[in-house]
Amino acid sequence: MELIARMEYLAIVMIIASGPYLSSHFVSTVERNRWPVVDAGGAAECGMGGRVRFIDSGEAAERVRSRPDCRVLTSGEHALAWVDKELAGTGAERATQRFKDKVAFREAARPVFPDIVFRELSMDQLEDFSPDLSMYPFVIKPAVGFFSIGVRTVHTPFGWTAVRRQIGHDIAAARAYFPEHMLSQTRLMIESYIEGEEFAVDGYYDAEGRPVVLNALHHRYADPADVSDRLYVSSRKIVEAIAPAARELLAAINPDRVIRNFPLHAEFRQEAGGRLVPIEVNPMRFGGWCTTGDFANFAWGFNSYELFMDSARPDWASIYRGRETQQFGLVVLDNRTGIARDEIRSFDYEALLERFSKPLHLARIDYRKFPLFGVLFVETPVGHEAELEWILRSSLSEFVTRE
Repeated sequence: MELIARMEYLAIVMIIASGPYLSSHFVSTVERNRWPVVDAGGAAECGMGGRVRFIDSGEAAERVRSRPDCRVLTSGEHALAWVDKELAGTGAERATQRFKDKVAFREAARPVFPDIVFRELSMDQLEDFSPDLSMYPFVIKPAVGFFSIGVRTVHTPFGWTAVRRQIGHDIAAARAYFPEHMLSQTRLMIESYIEGEEFAVDGYYDAEGRPVVLNALHHRYADPADVSDRLYVSSRKIVEAIAPAARELLAAINPDRVIRNFPLHAEFRQEAGGRLVPIEVNPMRFGGWCTTGDFANFAWGFNSYELFMDSARPDWASIYRGRETQQFGLVVLDNRTGIARDEIRSFDYEALLERFSKPLHLARIDYRKFPLFGVLFVETPVGHEAELEWILRSSLSEFVTRE
């Protein structure tokens, strides 16, 4: 009976994996659980080898179409191209489109957030578009985007003049890293600027369409103009303050519970009155480049990939034990040095780690191929908060040796 139950379980779970990056924790989790994997492009080159159970794309698509209860998790944004193509017309693909396209998401969320003003803008319209004074402040971003590329907050007409010139340059420069399905190069969205602190959660809709929150992090910024993904922080206090409100919001934007067995990474702003307002919901994955999914393991000691696949929930009472006062950080080591990637000879990771009192794990990323040096997970003891303030503002130039 146990073997039959295991076979039934493996028939309703699936990983869609692709390059350009897979973390060692993600790969080892997939290997250990023997989940079936579709290589959507480059997964084998990123560490998924002989111990992984690869399945054919056609078989995988048929399995999802014939089993509406199938739980599918992608490794990240790059894998969504496979979903768009192979799962067209399925509930998973429709939910993915609803969330991935920021204009479509704002339309779907309008009944819950009628006060959020937004409009679509093409790149061709950008040069001649003159916002009405009543629109300020506002945020402009690609209609489909990733890693905060091309996202700008505009507070004044003078600021708009500068942003209008910069945003096209930013998107054009990112073409070498990200394809059209990850970063729209023709469509933009302007929306109301939402005041408040920003938070992110990983979670999923369960078999009944009810939201489950797996993580909660405070997205820290250096100043009001900062739109980077450099630093996320979590603690018991943050999880307990944000998770219940996040569950309510996720339930509100899925009122008919039609979205089921569906993982996501959502970002919100919390207004002064306590209301959470969604910024975006990223479908079929947790944080990009295995960031927040791995964070749960290194910070909290549980495996969020397994919880989704097993349709389980975190046992926070046990998780907090011994971590009641700890603060954990996720640091995205994006390249702000102003030095071109082909001009960098080396990056001193050891010197970087020495700046933190308790680093937990460092995932190095090829900075000659991508605009970041890696992802760092840290624990910040009481009294050492200054190291987080430092990394939030550092360009990382001091660790770079030029060619």
